[in-house]
Amino acid sequence: MHSLSDIFPLLVQALAPLSLATHPTPVKPLPNLSATTSNQNLYLKQDNLTSTLYGGNKTRKLEFLLADAKRKSAQTVVTMGGIGSNHLLATALHAQTQGLKTVGVVFPQPETESVRKNLLADRGAGVELVCIPSKYLLPAYVARTLMSLRLREGRKPLLIPGGGSNPLGTLGFVNAALELSAQVKSGLLPEPESIFIPYGSGGTAAGLSLGLQLSGLKTRVVAVRVIDRLIANRTKLMMQIGSTAHYLTGHGDQTARPAGIGKNLEIRQGYIGQGYGHPTDAAEQAVEMFKKEEGENLEFTYTGKAAAAFLDEARTTTAPLLFWNTYSSADIGGWVKKGEKWHKKQPQSK
Repeated sequence: MHSLSDIFPLLVQALAPLSLATHPTPVKPLPNLSATTSNQNLYLKQDNLTSTLYGGNKTRKLEFLLADAKRKSAQTVVTMGGIGSNHLLATALHAQTQGLKTVGVVFPQPETESVRKNLLADRGAGVELVCIPSKYLLPAYVARTLMSLRLREGRKPLLIPGGGSNPLGTLGFVNAALELSAQVKSGLLPEPESIFIPYGSGGTAAGLSLGLQLSGLKTRVVAVRVIDRLIANRTKLMMQIGSTAHYLTGHGDQTARPAGIGKNLEIRQGYIGQGYGHPTDAAEQAVEMFKKEEGENLEFTYTGKAAAAFLDEARTTTAPLLFWNTYSSADIGGWVKKGEKWHKKQPQSK
């Protein structure tokens, strides 16, 4: 938490975030993709390496969110997402290290191999799943789940929003932007013109946008929309940035709120395809290129679509571009096997 604590020491002291992630995560050039796109200034931020238990972007958020659960003496955390949610699995595995149980309210999404593995890993990690017919019914089912757990356990569970994207979780990516600024200043990479990330729940985009402004970098955040416009849109994202800025400056620190918040943010349209979780040809090609050319693993729901936009941009400019890999590279095979054993023990319907 060194970067954030330098600017907001009272805030970090009050929140006492957990140490779940290994950071700073490395940055590296992408020489083979540079050769194929004719842009010699392509770089990768390896947030896939935030944790060997479960990495990706969620771990940074969970350092703050699970500290809040511990501080409030919660026994269970409740969160939500698609049935193959990376966020749900990350929450479950890291919550388990803190002695916390996880309940996930999940909606349908297209079944892919990664979705199937995540679902099995959830079962292997002991997640209690509440399956619902549509993401638009989340508010009602989450409220009912929270009430049921309160009655069952005799204490209030902690609610973690989808993607961990409330002001508290978003602080993880304010800190990540400050981390990147330090890497730029130390010469590990040039100041990027743009950072490409997927835009789902918005916490990563909001935190990076705000943190970059605090750092003084002029880098633009390109948030590639991967979920419905009703859920992911500029109005909502600006509200997230504003509420996080308000939270940052509400604990007595002397740092002022940046002027013109959100000016460094672009929402990139045109890569979602048929909808959330549906693979696209462009995403499949981008995933294949990252694997073949650089040995980096992506997936089709989030990072593949953002990577497609990144590669399209790389073909049109020679400016420095950074792709932020938010997908965990941790091995979940052991959790999948536990989930398969759990499934075999369940009574089969006739």
